[in-house]
Amino acid sequence: MMDTQSELQVSDLVGMVRRRLGLILATAGAVFLASVIVAAVLPNQYESYATLLVEPQTISERLVEAGLEGSDLNSRLHLMTMEILSRGQLSSVIDDLNLYAEESREMTREEVIALMRSRIRVEPIMPELANRASHAPITINTFRLYFRDESAKIASAVANRLADDFIVQHIKERVQVSGDTAEFIDVERERVAQRIREVEAQTAQVKAENAGQLPEDMTANQRMLEHAIDNLRAAERSLAQAQSDEAFYRQQALNSAGAGGTEDAASPSHRLQLLQLAVDEYRSRGFTDKHPDVIVAQQEIAALRERIEEEGATEAPISVVQQNAEAERRRAALRVTATAREIEQLRGQIDALQTKLAATPRVAEQLDGLRREYEHLLGSYRKFSSKRLDAAVAANMERRQKGEQFRVLEAAFPAPKPYSPNRPLILVLGFVVGLALGGGLGLLLEAMDSSFHDARALRKALRVPVLASIPGILLEADRRAIRRRHIRNGVAAAVVVMLVLGVAAVSYRVVNGGAAPGGQETEQAPAEASLGRTGVEG
Repeated sequence: MMDTQSELQVSDLVGMVRRRLGLILATAGAVFLASVIVAAVLPNQYESYATLLVEPQTISERLVEAGLEGSDLNSRLHLMTMEILSRGQLSSVIDDLNLYAEESREMTREEVIALMRSRIRVEPIMPELANRASHAPITINTFRLYFRDESAKIASAVANRLADDFIVQHIKERVQVSGDTAEFIDVERERVAQRIREVEAQTAQVKAENAGQLPEDMTANQRMLEHAIDNLRAAERSLAQAQSDEAFYRQQALNSAGAGGTEDAASPSHRLQLLQLAVDEYRSRGFTDKHPDVIVAQQEIAALRERIEEEGATEAPISVVQQNAEAERRRAALRVTATAREIEQLRGQIDALQTKLAATPRVAEQLDGLRREYEHLLGSYRKFSSKRLDAAVAANMERRQKGEQFRVLEAAFPAPKPYSPNRPLILVLGFVVGLALGGGLGLLLEAMDSSFHDARALRKALRVPVLASIPGILLEADRRAIRRRHIRNGVAAAVVVMLVLGVAAVSYRVVNGGAAPGGQETEQAPAEASLGRTGVEG
């Protein structure tokens, strides 16, 4: 009966593995030995870290408010990273610790700094008691500063140096910011004080230029104006009375002069007296010397005086009544003149007071504007003074390191074992990759093999039933040849393995400077010796 079963059987796989086992093991061994060489050649990388703690200010914030606000996680990480990775900071560390001496012969300083930056990282530490299920913001105040190097001691020393330099720089910057704040407030306060002095000078100038027109003088000016108006009215009444008296006594003088004899009435002297009385009457009415009546009377007076001088006549004696009337008229005329002068002075005083009262609102507006500005400036000056005091206290607090500070919680120490490479993982991966590669080669060769290894394959290819199969017959000589071949292959494999392991051990010691395979260093590298000379160690 013909066997039509053509699917791949487990026995086929077992047979393939049995036939290609040598190739698979040789390939896996070669790849594994290559991974051993790679693991040995790769240099050890040690990583150390220093833990930094952000401490809040030790003085109650209700008593002293810090000049710098506390920053969040991103700001702190950004601040730390920028400070640590700055060119000046890294260059100073490289020079002080004599790092990357060999690399500096072939690389520029920027490339060396870039290499050092690639080996630095800063990570926050999540609080262990933080409830991550809640949506409340988590306060992170602890960070770790990592540095990786081929020497454990250099890695720890650089990590400690970077942490210490950052803390010193952080303190210096906080003190500087607090000092700059106080200086800025001093400048602004002085500017406000200068403006206050200017406003005070402007106010004094306005008051000096408007003396008597100030708002506080308004009540007194109003009272003086009322008193001046009352005095003016009284003076006008006195003027009217004096003018009435003058007119009355002038008329009395004229009447007494006209009541004399005919000869006296017709004499030039009598006529001269009448004309003088008439001129006085005209002037009392307000006529000037240019009035026609006054001009005619004065011309006639001049002619009568020339006539009297030519005739040598003497003035006729004035009667007692006329003399009394003339005296009263002169007194009345004096009162008119004095009263008129007083009225003129009162009117001038009233005009001056009215001018002052009219100018008072304008002056009050100017003074009110200056007063509002002065009060605003004074309030600003007081605020700046208060802020200056707070800034001085905050600066003193920063100088005494009582504010928020970064502190080294844990100093970096030399790592007991390398951070990388992960040699067990490399070896495991090499062994797995070798087996996979060997299996792949075995499958490829099996697919290319056209020979028949069992009856089922022959029956499938020829489609003829196989009546019987005879297994291979091995004689004693064949068995001895097979054993000798296995021994030769084993010895060759052992020699190759020993050679590879020896090369790997020598490469490891050369690359890692005599470090033991367990990760402990047996001797200091030149850079470490230089580090010991500098005296800067974690």
